[in-house]
Amino acid sequence: MIKKIKQFLILILFLGIVTNIRLLGQAEFQFTLQSWATYTTYEHSADSTTTQLGFGIRRARLRGKMTKGKATGFVQYDAYTGNMMDAQIDYSLTENIKIRMGRFVGAGSQAGGHTSHTAIDFAERSIVGRLWASAVGRSDYRTYGFSLMGKVRFLDYQVLAQNGDGFLNLKPYGTKSSNSDKDTGSIPQLDFLVSTKLYNGISMGLHYGLPNENRINISSMTGFFYIKPNDYSRGKLRGKFDFARVDSVSSGIVTLGYAIKCFYKLTEKIEIGAGYERWDPNVNADKNAFGNILVGLNYSPDPEHWRDTLFKLAATFKTAEAEGQPYDPFIVHFIWQVYMH
Repeated sequence: MIKKIKQFLILILFLGIVTNIRLLGQAEFQFTLQSWATYTTYEHSADSTTTQLGFGIRRARLRGKMTKGKATGFVQYDAYTGNMMDAQIDYSLTENIKIRMGRFVGAGSQAGGHTSHTAIDFAERSIVGRLWASAVGRSDYRTYGFSLMGKVRFLDYQVLAQNGDGFLNLKPYGTKSSNSDKDTGSIPQLDFLVSTKLYNGISMGLHYGLPNENRINISSMTGFFYIKPNDYSRGKLRGKFDFARVDSVSSGIVTLGYAIKCFYKLTEKIEIGAGYERWDPNVNADKNAFGNILVGLNYSPDPEHWRDTLFKLAATFKTAEAEGQPYDPFIVHFIWQVYMH
């Protein structure tokens, strides 16, 4: 705990210095705090159920970005866990091409790290994004790598070369590092992403990760299709579809998941939504898939700045094909979000 406090104080001191040294470039800062209350029933057996009501902090994030010419540095720190999440440097080669290096959310599932924590639809990201990330070694959606990103007409693309493990911070052999002698081969893990956003509010994309026997040796494919009107307001609908497939080359196990969500703007300040998401950890095995049925209500007192102060109420009904499952059949979340930027 003392170590975490020291890390946080050092970060605050650093940010304070940066904001007063104009020669370093233009600095921007953001802060997110999400507190929540949860109600859960735990079903241990047919005649044993435990009820839990509690309060806590879901996220407390501090983000800083500094731009100097064509270079931009970005750092995100989780004040609650004491972890550095993002630390990346971008450099613009041309107006439509840039490179990125460090630890960041790279090419991958849109339902995962490409959905900002300030813009999550219900209480948590879809299991499609969360379980895909766990399956490919990026449990917090991030990885250490190098990325080429660009735009060709209406298409965005990204090529990611990464370590294959979101927590594997490789150092040269012979340095004082527990990872310095790890054999990862001469070719990194490679991921590719192509996406587009059309004028009518439709956005879609496809991602593919190549297997590499010296890294995680897993191939994956994810995709999304989102519809949100440009004038999303009272009486309008928006919808989301996500899917993910993960193939383990070593075990031959194929994992598949998808999610469907729909939202309706009831008033300028209130949005209601419902969704269904399913995950099958082994498509060749019977009765092992599980999922969630979701309903929720989002309220913002300031529709012009929807995410700045946001209240979310969401209920999750867990489903499972296996007999005797699920053990946690019902969860209710109430979230209060404050986003300063």
